[in-house]
Amino acid sequence: MATTVLHGCDLIDGTGAEPRHDVDIVLTDGMVREIVPTRPAETYGTVTLVEASGQLAIPGLINNHTHGTAYGPLFPSGHQALPPEQVRANLDRHLLEGTTTVLCVDGFVTAEGLARTNDDHPLTVKLASCNTPACLEAATVADGGGLTGEARAFTARQAVEAGAVALGEIGAGHTLGGGGASYLYIPAEVARRTGVTITARQADALKVAVLGRHISASSFDKDAVEEALEGAGLTGKLSVEEVREMVSDIVLPAFDIALHGLAEAADYARRVEVPVLVHNAAASMTQVAAIAKTGVPLIAGHSNHSSFELREALQHAERLKELGATIDLSTLDTFGARRLTNGPELLYAMFEAGLVDTISTDYAGGHHDPILLAIDRAGKAGVVRLPAAIAMATAHVADAVPGVAPRRGRVVPGAVADLVLTDPVELPRVRTVIIGGEIVVRDGARA
Repeated sequence: MATTVLHGCDLIDGTGAEPRHDVDIVLTDGMVREIVPTRPAETYGTVTLVEASGQLAIPGLINNHTHGTAYGPLFPSGHQALPPEQVRANLDRHLLEGTTTVLCVDGFVTAEGLARTNDDHPLTVKLASCNTPACLEAATVADGGGLTGEARAFTARQAVEAGAVALGEIGAGHTLGGGGASYLYIPAEVARRTGVTITARQADALKVAVLGRHISASSFDKDAVEEALEGAGLTGKLSVEEVREMVSDIVLPAFDIALHGLAEAADYARRVEVPVLVHNAAASMTQVAAIAKTGVPLIAGHSNHSSFELREALQHAERLKELGATIDLSTLDTFGARRLTNGPELLYAMFEAGLVDTISTDYAGGHHDPILLAIDRAGKAGVVRLPAAIAMATAHVADAVPGVAPRRGRVVPGAVADLVLTDPVELPRVRTVIIGGEIVVRDGARA
């Protein structure tokens, strides 16, 4: 039997229990065999000994909301697929951040694409599908540039039969006027029309001026559009009416279809008995609450979405929790790029209110922050205790999506040996990652 011993570490085991200090974690044949007070190294004889004194062991993180992590169309808008090398680079990034399992919610990835991804990378990738009729129609209207015949034909029901563990992301920001429209489609159209490159935040200001946070043509604000044009350096290059027409044509055609797709997908999820992960934002909050009332296993993705006002987000999340939904918080680009988010105020408020069930990253245009960075900052801000936060990124995810990481998410005897060793003072400083008992990251780099 192949045995590895993590020697002399501290442990937060994912159950929410208090940390244990100076323990040895014995791994045999890919499983956690035992956790014991530290013994002299020579006690173990011929084993792979990982000296872990001064380090913190936690379960491998389970990220239930990722994009660009499998070979196939990007986003639930069916955008053109990323090159394979970029997908592998995205997976490397998650791995080096301490993640051992990701759920790809791009929605139109096929079983064959998923299998090739898992063959090419040690990180465990699981699949969610959004290939229901309305979601497929919304994707085709919004983009569809990467939807091959195989991707179009691989229905949500077929995906679940082939091993998909959830439906999602349903009603993504690319079809519901969210961040995807702001960092991808609006800037691309502005560049095409004017030759000017604008930022995601500038594009978002144009979008909100035309359609408001809740995405409605009645929210058009001429003065706000003029202000947004000036802020983006577009005064004299686009008129107010041109911006109104441009933003409306990008966002609105798919919007109502995508809203309908939320209820349709929830009904599908109920029938095939998997959870449904939905785009939870200001524009979709009414429909998300309506779905939650039906009792379907619901994950309200990125419930700290930047389109929410703080009080609105907290009240909405509280209501969803009362209805039995899982409240997911995403790191987005809160601490780093801040291309769309304004900072951690809402993230901290949700932690402090006790509303958070799971923690993911989302994509944030490729600028997501590490989960451990968000946990580290929130812990140091005093809004969440570390054992609880680690459970939100591990065991709670495994429980919310039963098929995503069986026998993972907790460091207990009999669990699959997916573990991370990191710095207890600076949690994002990941040193070692183990998947199925195999060391895949050593000294902060791919082994």
